[in-house]
Amino acid sequence: MYVNLYPHKELKRTKQILLWTGILLFCGGLSALIVEFIAREEIRWVWASGALLVGAVGALGFAVGAGYIQLKDAYFSMTPERIAYRLTLYGPEHTIYWDSIDSIQATEHTLVFDLKDSKQKIMRLGHIQSPGIANHVSVSVQLAAIQQQVEVNQVPVSAQRIRS
Repeated sequence: MYVNLYPHKELKRTKQILLWTGILLFCGGLSALIVEFIAREEIRWVWASGALLVGAVGALGFAVGAGYIQLKDAYFSMTPERIAYRLTLYGPEHTIYWDSIDSIQATEHTLVFDLKDSKQKIMRLGHIQSPGIANHVSVSVQLAAIQQQVEVNQVPVSAQRIRS
């Protein structure tokens, strides 16, 4: 199962917002910098560095919005061997193998994977743009966990079997 968590329409809208916000921040920072160096007799270095920082953030937003800096795909992928996901366009990719999962705790907003090495991985479903897709991902992981004989929400594997 593979789900693109950031459809093309949403990605285009986000890039457009970043582009226009970047242009406004860059122009505001540049105009404040010009005022500091040209219009004032004495330069306020703290203000000038703040204006430079605002302009740099604006240039970065413009570069992302215009496509000069590429964003990564946000996705969820699940196979019989592993779960892989990146929930945000700039976040890290996570891979969890089914044989390393001891149990799963599912809530409305998170999936907590308790691993066999006593560590936890937390998948925050709130980072997924669409609540419907987040619910689909959560239910799919829970059903796959039952199939993989992994404890879900403290229900033992033996109680999850369907008896004929």
